[in-house]
Amino acid sequence: MVGKKRRYSPAKSASSLKQKTLADQGQSRKQAGSDFISTGIVNSRGASKAAGKRGRLLLVIVAFLLVLCSARLFDLQVVQAPALADEARQARTVSAEIVSKRGDIVDRKGTVLATSIEVYNVSVNQMLVKNYVHHEIFSPDGKIVTDKTKLRDPRNRKKVVGTGAAEAARQLAPILDMNPAVLGGKMVGNRGFVYLAKNVSAQNWRKIRKLKIDGIDGELRYQRQYPNGPTASSILGFTDFEQVGQAGIEATQNKQLAGVPGKRVAEISPSGQVIPGGTDVLQTATPGKTVRLTIDADLQNTAEGLVNKQVADFGAAWGTAIVQRVGTGQILALADSGNEPPEQVRKRTSGTTGSRAVQYTYEPGSSGKLVTFATALEQKKITPLTPVSSPDKITIAGQSFRDSHPHPTMNLTASGVLAESSNTGTVQIGQMVTDQQRYQMMKALGLGQKTGIEMPGESAGIIGSPQNWDPRQRMTTMFGQGMACTPLQISALISTIANHGVYIAPRMISEYEDPQGIPEKVKVPAATQRLDQNAAATLVRMMESVTSDEGTAKKAQIPGYRSAGKTGTSEIISGRGGSQGVVASFVGLAPAENPEIAVSVIIYQPKSGIYGGVVAGPVFSQVAAQALTLLDVPPSSTKPQLYPINAH
Repeated sequence: MVGKKRRYSPAKSASSLKQKTLADQGQSRKQAGSDFISTGIVNSRGASKAAGKRGRLLLVIVAFLLVLCSARLFDLQVVQAPALADEARQARTVSAEIVSKRGDIVDRKGTVLATSIEVYNVSVNQMLVKNYVHHEIFSPDGKIVTDKTKLRDPRNRKKVVGTGAAEAARQLAPILDMNPAVLGGKMVGNRGFVYLAKNVSAQNWRKIRKLKIDGIDGELRYQRQYPNGPTASSILGFTDFEQVGQAGIEATQNKQLAGVPGKRVAEISPSGQVIPGGTDVLQTATPGKTVRLTIDADLQNTAEGLVNKQVADFGAAWGTAIVQRVGTGQILALADSGNEPPEQVRKRTSGTTGSRAVQYTYEPGSSGKLVTFATALEQKKITPLTPVSSPDKITIAGQSFRDSHPHPTMNLTASGVLAESSNTGTVQIGQMVTDQQRYQMMKALGLGQKTGIEMPGESAGIIGSPQNWDPRQRMTTMFGQGMACTPLQISALISTIANHGVYIAPRMISEYEDPQGIPEKVKVPAATQRLDQNAAATLVRMMESVTSDEGTAKKAQIPGYRSAGKTGTSEIISGRGGSQGVVASFVGLAPAENPEIAVSVIIYQPKSGIYGGVVAGPVFSQVAAQALTLLDVPPSSTKPQLYPINAH
């Protein structure tokens, strides 16, 4: 069966199709609109949720940052505030040392031998000086008013005459003795501290302060001065530029002289000024103590002059003289030849900077015979009248010895052997005692050991020991050769004999005085009996024969006073064994009847004389005479009772 087809009219079909199509499209649009609205609502809700999350996250982050900043701010302003403030304060706080004034060195009478004067190191703050304005008062006629009584004249006018570094330099240059252009160049810039001049006198610093120039400051320092020039310079020594003792008393007494520095602690602004109300603590410096010496400046000056003259007259290398009080050990004079002012000594690059009397050694020669005689007297092996046959040459144990000049055999007393300074006679007396006994006497009288004087570089000398003496040295030490001592040791030796055999170490310091002038006594060396007092008294009387008209030291006589002593002439032996001249010396005491002083004079390597009595004796006489006058020692009222020189 064939199906039937539906038929449509063309018009109806087109219209129906069109309507259907339009209906379908409308339905589609409606559905699409509905879908769009639905989708928009969904998307809007999602975006709002995301934005909300981001906002909340941002708020959390901001809140966290605010909390963190607040915590940090709290930490800085509350927790760490004291520490940070202290750190900042420390960063702007400056500590400056205030130098202490070094104490004076004075002689026994208070004469100043070394002192310190104020000087100033002048500096500029370049940032402040640029603000300086210099005004002057001008009178109606256009002149600067200098009369203080006319400053208040109402017709006067105040005017600016200069500003800044250039004007400051113009005013300072004449005071500092500097070129204004050079000075001005130092004052221009942005530095807070620049030195302009050092060691400016206190007088000139006062002139600078009166100018009231912005940024100009003065740093107080002290400069060492020695008012007496070269006098006692080998004793005093010197200081370095920091005022620290480098030689002499300045060095050994530095702790007493230096004092205690002070300190100023202050807060400083970037421009270099002290901040008002800030930290500003001042600890004042304590001045050093005054050191009073036993030296007498007048006697010291005289002794130095006499030694210098004798060194020049005899063409010697050097000389020294020592004056010692026998009852106290006090050194009244310790004179070295060729002294220079301490300021000059400080500049030396070679040579000695101390005292030869303390540091140098020499063979005492015949002065050393005193040890042999002291030993023999104490051991009662001789008396002043013991006869001794003294040829000009003698040979003992294979060793030959001569006197200083040829002569026939002399029949002398022991006192005569000392007066004539006979080597051959002394060797015979030395044979009467043991080597150990002589050695012990050397030590007892201070040889071979330091005296402990308050001076640097002291030598102990060389005496060896009996066990190490060779056969010849065993004999030569009897008359002061083959051994070495300092002039100071010989001074101590003769002082011990003069002091009834009591040894007192020589000393240079009398006392200290604090800044208020309160004295502080120093410890006095212990006095010890080293030589039998009867032997010492006998030896002094025997020594009077040396300075008698018949002795070897007539030129050592002191007008008005009895004197006693011993000459010395010893050969200077080079390292190769050759002779390099002699040492001429005289050591003695006065008054002989009651000794107050011991004086030792050594002239090293004289060219035109060799005998101690001739070369050194006159210096002893003059120095001793002044010392006795200084101490108000009355002239001798008795004549010497001399032992016979010749044996009968």
